[in-house]
Amino acid sequence: MVLRAIRLARQEKPDEGRTRCSVPTAGSKTPTRQSSASVAESRSPLRGATPEPVAASGTPGSKLAGKPKNKVPKPVVIGGIVAAVMVIAIAVVVLLPKGPQVKSCLNDYSWEEIAQISKLISKKGDQNGAIEIAKKYHLCTADGKLDGTQTKDVTLSDGTQTKVMIMGFNHDDKSDGSGKAGITFIFADDIAKKNMFEKADLDNLFQKIQDDGSASISWENASLRSWLSDSFSNELPSDLREQIVSVDKADAVMPWVSYTIDSYYGGGIGAELNDDPDLMTTTTTSDKLWVPSFVEVAPLSDYLMDGWTYLLQEGSQYQLFDDTGVTADTPNSILGTYDSQDGGGWWLRSWSTYGDRFGGKEADDMLNPCFRCTDSNGDGEAAACESKSQPYSYSIHDGEPFVGVRPAFCI
Repeated sequence: MVLRAIRLARQEKPDEGRTRCSVPTAGSKTPTRQSSASVAESRSPLRGATPEPVAASGTPGSKLAGKPKNKVPKPVVIGGIVAAVMVIAIAVVVLLPKGPQVKSCLNDYSWEEIAQISKLISKKGDQNGAIEIAKKYHLCTADGKLDGTQTKDVTLSDGTQTKVMIMGFNHDDKSDGSGKAGITFIFADDIAKKNMFEKADLDNLFQKIQDDGSASISWENASLRSWLSDSFSNELPSDLREQIVSVDKADAVMPWVSYTIDSYYGGGIGAELNDDPDLMTTTTTSDKLWVPSFVEVAPLSDYLMDGWTYLLQEGSQYQLFDDTGVTADTPNSILGTYDSQDGGGWWLRSWSTYGDRFGGKEADDMLNPCFRCTDSNGDGEAAACESKSQPYSYSIHDGEPFVGVRPAFCI
């Protein structure tokens, strides 16, 4: 019987579905293979008995349920993994923002190309990385500075020729929460002369003070803000307008309470500032077009820090004004020059107060709402980011606006 089992074992062929043994590694036990004779003997305890099938794993005694399934060859599996990795890598490359061809200056790029560069700058996150991208695309000087020469021509819908200049990189937070806007611009010229608040709007606010005893005034409810959003935005060329993104701007709020007087520059209702620190709050607006705050243009000087610390809630100085040395109360050509004898300036979105005499009251006792602006005495003098303010934010000279507007925006 044993001799017959041995002869039968010699005639058997190895299972075709059996996998090769893996190469042993350090610390692992090498699988042992049973001899053909012992396998045959264990399968055939009696003469003529049908040998028990062996599972694909090679373990004796394991029943095979039907035919063994064919395993996928290792080269096919590895090839599939490699292909999947390549697909993922290609998708990542496609999704990453791409920059345009490098050109000699800002004015040579289209607004679509500028938007592509802005996305690259935004992805960097930190200021050092942003400057490196800006230097690559010639959006700043070789040493990473902004000096006012980084400009691009803009033609408004009425044919007005003007320019915008880069004000900063990665400075403003996008309103959709997706991070920093890569590039911030400001118009290099006054694009119009407008009132911060129209007289009718201020009359309504003062009436609310009279009726309710108090009211708040800020950039959020300024007439100029509505004009920029509703009217001026349509004057921009479409290729620029399509690339502008909304950003969050912090604005200090003026808390006013009623103060009975007979008139204010021609009649109306007076108010005075409630200087309760708990009422000195800020609000956040989402804007595509806005005017800078005081501290976004100039740092607070020592004398302005006393009593005007609320200004610090409205952002921080942009790189352009920092690099060109803008300070409070000092004329600087980057803020524009005005040739007329009347001088000029442009609006800031920071509120202030204006003292005047009403019924014998001293100026310090009677304060009226207004907004700050840059100011030039004219005759070619550069404007300064001064502490001067315009009373009631509209012109008292025949009702004609006399303060300019230089909107800012982000790409």
